[in-house]
Amino acid sequence: MNDNTVSTFELGDALSTRCGNTLTGVFVPGSKIALSAYRHVKWNSRDVPTETAGQDPVLIYLAQETTLFEEPVLRSLLSESNVTFATLQELGQKAPRTEYLRISHAYRSLVRACLERLEHAKRSPEVQTDEDRERRISESIIVFYAAECLWHLFEILYMQQNQLVVPQLLDWARFYAPQIEDRATDFLLMAEDASENDDYWTVLKSLVMVGALDVTRAILVQNRKASQPAFKAAELILTSMPVYQEGFPLKKFHSQWEHWHVDAERKIQANTFGSEPELEELLQLVTGNNELWDAGIQESNEWYEFLPGYLLYTKPTCKPFELRIAAANWLNRWTLLRPDIRLNNMSRMISQLMEHDLRLFIYDTQKINDTHWLTTHLIDLIYHSGELKGYFEQNNIDLPALRHSLIYEYGSYLMTTRSLWQLGVDYLDCCKQEGKAAMDLLLPRIPLRSDRHALKLISVARQRGLINVEQEICKVLSRQSFDEERFGNALEWAIRSKDVLLVTGIADFILKNYSKTGNMLCPDVIISLGSRMFVSPRLVFLSKYFEFYELYRNRDFLSAVELLVNLLNSKITPDYFWPSLLIDTVPLLESKDPKIFSKETVAILHHMETELVPIIERNTNQLGHNNAESVFKDYRVENVDEILNIMRLACARNLARALVIENTGLEL
Repeated sequence: MNDNTVSTFELGDALSTRCGNTLTGVFVPGSKIALSAYRHVKWNSRDVPTETAGQDPVLIYLAQETTLFEEPVLRSLLSESNVTFATLQELGQKAPRTEYLRISHAYRSLVRACLERLEHAKRSPEVQTDEDRERRISESIIVFYAAECLWHLFEILYMQQNQLVVPQLLDWARFYAPQIEDRATDFLLMAEDASENDDYWTVLKSLVMVGALDVTRAILVQNRKASQPAFKAAELILTSMPVYQEGFPLKKFHSQWEHWHVDAERKIQANTFGSEPELEELLQLVTGNNELWDAGIQESNEWYEFLPGYLLYTKPTCKPFELRIAAANWLNRWTLLRPDIRLNNMSRMISQLMEHDLRLFIYDTQKINDTHWLTTHLIDLIYHSGELKGYFEQNNIDLPALRHSLIYEYGSYLMTTRSLWQLGVDYLDCCKQEGKAAMDLLLPRIPLRSDRHALKLISVARQRGLINVEQEICKVLSRQSFDEERFGNALEWAIRSKDVLLVTGIADFILKNYSKTGNMLCPDVIISLGSRMFVSPRLVFLSKYFEFYELYRNRDFLSAVELLVNLLNSKITPDYFWPSLLIDTVPLLESKDPKIFSKETVAILHHMETELVPIIERNTNQLGHNNAESVFKDYRVENVDEILNIMRLACARNLARALVIENTGLEL
C-alpha cells in the first residue's frame, strides 16, 4: 500500500480545531474507532480547563472500515462458502485426495458464480445510476477475479499432483485471458474473409503464444491460400506436433518431440515458407525462436500470459519442481523487456506460487480486500488435505496455529456484521475455547431486531453453554420492552435474565404505578409467575400482593385478610408501599360485619406505628414536609397525615367491635 491508496477523511469538529486539530481514538467492539477532540498536554504544560471549556459539546465520531461484503450480491458467496466450509470440517483430515479436490472445485465454482452475478448486477439500470455501488461492484469483480485465478493456479500446482503441468497451465492462462480467443471466434465465423483483416496475423501469433494450436489450425484451414504448398506444410507441422498423454513413456515422448522439432526447424531453414513470411514467423514461434518470442513479450500485458505457451514449445514435459526455475527465468526476461511496467499484486502472487514461495504468497493474500475470505478458506483446505505439511514444517510455520488465527479473525468479523453473525458462529466453533470466549463477548453486542431474532441468539448461546450471553440478551430485551411500555414483556425477559436488580426495578415500577393510579399493570404475567417469583423478594411481594388483590376483588375477604396480615409480617414490604398496603386494610376494618380479629387489628396498628410512622418522620426530616408527601402517594388519599388519621380511627373502631364480639362469644 502506498500513500496514494490510503483512505483519508476530515472531521469538521469545532472543539478539535480549537485544540490544534488533534484527535484521540479508542477501539470499540465491532471493528470501530471512537474519535473525539483531544488537547495534548506536555510535561511542561498544566492540565487545566481552557478558557472556552464547556462552550462546545464533546462529539464522538465512530469510524469503521468499509468492506466489499456490504454489497448484497456478495453475501450469497459468504453463506454458500460457509456450507462448503462445514462440509470440509466433517471430512476431517483422513478423506481421500479426490474429496479435497472436490471441495476446492466447489469453492472456485462459488466464486465463479458470484462473479457472474456481479457482472449481471453491474449492467443493471439501478447500479449504473448509483456511482458508489457501481464502483463497489467493480472493485469486487477485480478482487474475486484475482481470488479465483490464484486459487485455480494453486489447485493445479499443489493439489492435483500432476506429473506434468503444461497442459493445465495452458488451460489456466487461456481461461483468464479470453480476449485473444474471443477475437479468434470472430475469425472462425468470418471463414475465408478473416484473412483480409489487418490484425489477422497478429491474432494468429497471439493464439500460438498462448498455446491454442487447435484454434490456430482451424483459422489457417479457412485461409484463401490454404491449398498452397506453404500452408499445407504448415498444417502438417502443426498437426504432427507430439502432445504428451498421461501414462506415455517420457523417454519415448522426448524422442518423438525432438524429431518433430528438428524436422520443423529444417523446413523453416530450407525456406519452405519463404513465400509467406507471416506464416513463417508463426512457425518460428512454434519452434521457440527467441527473437520473435521477445517481440511477442513486448506486446503482452502480464508476465505470465505467454509462459505456458512458451513451455509447450520448448519444455512440454515441465514438471512442477522445474516450473520454479522456468518461471523465474521467464519473469526476469519479461522484466528486462518491459522495464516500464511494475508488477501488480496479482502478478506478484502468481510468481510466488510458481516459484513455490508459499510463505510470501500467504502473507500477500491477507492484503487482498476480501476480509481474509481467500486466505481463511485456502489455509483451512491446506490444513485438512495435508498436501503441504512437509513444506510448512520445513519453513517452521505452525499451520494449525495459522489456520486457527485466520478462522478466528474471519469468524469475529462475521460476528460483528449484523446480517452475517450466524455464519460467524460456525467459524468460531472451530476455535474451541477462544472461539467460545469471542462469542461470549460478541453475541450480546448484536443489535436485536425482534423477539424472534433474540430467541435465535439465545438458542445459539444455550447450545454452547454461554449462560452469561443468554442473560445479557434477556436484560437488553427487558430494557427495550420497558422503554416501549410493554411492561409484561419486560418483566418476563427480566425474570429470564435472573438479574435480581432488574427484576426488582420492574416490580418496583409496577407497585409504584399501582400506588399512584390504582391500575395493576400486566396482570396476566403476574398471575402466571408461579415459582419464578423467587428470583427477587420484591417480585415475591408483588405476586402475593396481586393474589390479595384478586381475593379482595372476588370478595373472599377472610382469605384476603389472612394474606394481607402475612404480607404485613413478611418484612419484604418496600418502604414506599406501606401507605397503600395499610390503606387496603381500611375497608376491611370499617366493615359493619367485622372481618379482622382484635389480635390482627393490634398487629396492623403496631405495623403502622413501628413501620410507617418512622419512615414518614425520617423522610420528613430529610426532604421536608411537602417533599415527603410526594414520596408517599396513594391514589386514595391526598396527604400523609390523612393516611395516619384514617388508619388509627379505623383500627380503633374495628378493635372495639372485635373485642365486643369476641368477649360475648359471637363469631365474626
